Amino acid sequence: MAAGVHYAFGELLKDIGAWLLIGLLVAGLLATLLPVDFFALLFENQAGSLVLMLLVGIPLYMFTSASTPVAAALILKGLSPGAALVFLLAGPATNAATLTVVARFWGRKATMVYLAVISVCSLVLGWLTNLFYAWAGIDISCWVTPAEHHTAGGWHTLAAIVLLALIARAFILSRGKAT
Repeated sequence: MAAGVHYAFGELLKDIGAWLLIGLLVAGLLATLLPVDFFALLFENQAGSLVLMLLVGIPLYMFTSASTPVAAALILKGLSPGAALVFLLAGPATNAATLTVVARFWGRKATMVYLAVISVCSLVLGWLTNLFYAWAGIDISCWVTPAEHHTAGGWHTLAAIVLLALIARAFILSRGKAT
């Protein structure tokens, strides 16, 4: 049990912590720089946003913990939940590093099949997600609250400080082991 706790608060936190911070930074930039309803104005047709997020997600090397806050920021700017799902599914599964490994072990033909299957499944699931949200009458943008409309309580601030301290600790400890 001690080894598991050591791994969770050491190596694992170092690995995902950096990506989480990058994702939060990118999400903050997107939320700040993109106009409100950017995607709603850009895509009257939901299929366009699904395909765009697939095309953005495939070459983008983004770890899952980084893509989640980015997807939330994009939803806040009018992206459909299905398009966000396409980004969350296709991005980590089809990035250049993953495709290189698949190509090395299984060959070019298997890599193309892998890419096609991930792409089709992501698009279908994104489309079904949009259909479900439309059928149920759910507006996901109401769930994502812009920062200016939300005040962090004491527990939120404390949790953020503890998380940052744990990430910093993991990086400091890993640098100490390297020397």
